[in-house]
Amino acid sequence: MRTRFKTANLVKIGVSLAVLAIVVQRAGVENLLDALRSVELRWFAVALAIHLFGIALRAYRWSLLIASLGAPVPFGRLLYLYFVGNFFNTFLPTGIGGDVVKIIELAPERGGATAFSTVFVDRLTGILGSSLIALAVAVTIPANVPPEVQTLVVVTSGGIVLATLALTQGKYLDRLIWQSRFFSNLPFAGKLHKVYTALTSYSVGAIVRATLVSLPFTLTLIATQYALSLALGLDVDIRYFILFTPIVALAQVLPISLNGLGIREGAFAALFTSVGVAASDAVAMSLLYQLLRLLTGLLGGVLYIIGNLRGQPATRRADTPEGETAQQPADSPTR
Repeated sequence: MRTRFKTANLVKIGVSLAVLAIVVQRAGVENLLDALRSVELRWFAVALAIHLFGIALRAYRWSLLIASLGAPVPFGRLLYLYFVGNFFNTFLPTGIGGDVVKIIELAPERGGATAFSTVFVDRLTGILGSSLIALAVAVTIPANVPPEVQTLVVVTSGGIVLATLALTQGKYLDRLIWQSRFFSNLPFAGKLHKVYTALTSYSVGAIVRATLVSLPFTLTLIATQYALSLALGLDVDIRYFILFTPIVALAQVLPISLNGLGIREGAFAALFTSVGVAASDAVAMSLLYQLLRLLTGLLGGVLYIIGNLRGQPATRRADTPEGETAQQPADSPTR
């Protein structure tokens, strides 16, 4: 198992380096360096501040999802776990390493299936927010993008919306999936059904509340990337960032690279060059965003060290006395 894990990580590192090398070579090393040398630190600092605020919004959205299951967790602890998750996302060879850490930390008190579902749905509603905004712009005030890119935006965003709505239709999915012999006869069907039940336990109201938080979070994500374009002295239509955000978000979480490195740069180059942005500028924007992730990841690492030095393991609730078992939420909250 460990050998396979190491092999998979080496493959991801290799994919990231290979794709990044190709993207940089096509953009032109000198052109890329010239773009990065021109960065205005003032706008980069603005982008960093917006990015940090976005992390706080994500932690708040996560708290709403957990509270909807009848098992609230203090916001401060969730914010801490989000920063710690960013640290592991940054320094582990997978874009979901931080999610795994958050699940592990939350599982002892909330149950593994519930912890997984809150992290998964948190991510999904985050991409849902960007998809809704992208769809609105694509339909009402479309930007000057190639038809194939416009189609990709609509299909990707529409698919995410449908996938999220499916989570609120548990009883219909039961008939479609779990009454079939294929799933019921799987050797791990019991555990899989438990995860499925947790994923479909969210009411429409819970999804709507999380999505309402995702909308301003998406705006912070767009504003962050737009500020980075200003830091490079670029004049890029903000609608392009709105349209491309859900596609880039999906691309960078695919488990085929080192935290989306290379894949994100390739997506930026492909999408932004289609609307007239120079490849070197598109790649430079993506690399600056990777730098923001690195800085916030380092901050999460510092918080993780401080938390351990204080002798307060994250697996214990801040409001749960030592030795007392936290109450488990109901398995099937009212839909």
